[in-house]
Amino acid sequence: MNIISQQRINKWLDKRIPTANEFHLDHRNIFIFPAKFGALYLLLCMLLFLLGTNYQNNLMLLLCYFLLALFLVNLLSSYVNFTRLSVCMGKVPEIYAGDDATLNLWINADKALKAPMHGIVNLSFMGHKVSNWFDCDAFTNPIALNYRSTVRGWQQLERITFSSYYPLGLFKCWTHLAFNTKVLIFPKPLPCQIDLVDSPVVSDESSASQHSVNKSSNSHDDFSHLKAYQIGEPLRHVAWKQVAKGRGMLSKEFSTSEHLSGWLVLNKPALNQVENTLSKLCFQVLELSRTDQHFGLELGYTRILPNSGESHRIACLSALAQYPTASNNAGNH
Repeated sequence: MNIISQQRINKWLDKRIPTANEFHLDHRNIFIFPAKFGALYLLLCMLLFLLGTNYQNNLMLLLCYFLLALFLVNLLSSYVNFTRLSVCMGKVPEIYAGDDATLNLWINADKALKAPMHGIVNLSFMGHKVSNWFDCDAFTNPIALNYRSTVRGWQQLERITFSSYYPLGLFKCWTHLAFNTKVLIFPKPLPCQIDLVDSPVVSDESSASQHSVNKSSNSHDDFSHLKAYQIGEPLRHVAWKQVAKGRGMLSKEFSTSEHLSGWLVLNKPALNQVENTLSKLCFQVLELSRTDQHFGLELGYTRILPNSGESHRIACLSALAQYPTASNNAGNH
């Protein structure tokens, strides 16, 4: 199938089955057609009819009519069974470029359905081979579907194909569902050294002479333990509450912990080094967030002030994922 034909099919599907967060299958989004086994079944019926009429054998004609009736009944039962399927998309996990992510699909989560679906349902992205399946009579939610991410940035999920051959394999029922879910793919982390600078604005002269890692440290004095007071120690370190309780002169001991603080800066890399640099920044964001460090992020016109925590990590990763691609940068010059 060429690209033009595929685009026409996608355009027609967008009108026939628009995107949604949840789907309940019906005649508007179900396709049904005889399977390969169903085509051979019809060929058998045709041969039986020819033999029955040629030899004027009523029993053979009766068998032919019975098989045709069974074929039509199977058409209706296949459709009715497939309409009992309802699907919704679960929460999309964090996805990094080049990794295999797992999408969670919730099947028949609506308890209001009168009768459950039966048989085996195959899952795949539209145009790809079947990558997963589940038995409607014995499965646990959610159903996992592997998603291969290729490039960073916002990506619209491809249509997901659900198909079933229940009950006799004579008909194939299928649908192509497009979920209203856009996935933000982060750059692939590339291990490197943590490179924090004191200021988000770095001049060419300073950046040329700057080869070592710049770090600014914030020292925090945290209470560690109590010890016996020694003559000459500052009185402000005395634990007066302990003295009031009659436990003698005790002195507070403090421990000093240093935390890195500064900025991660993207210094206008060459076009062929953009993705590599963003991958290194992604690794540094993950490492600094893992150790709960304060840091800021400078990406040209995008600046995220120093902070820490989960929301700050997601904000930095999102900024890296949405940074213009090399082709966009080339168009801006």
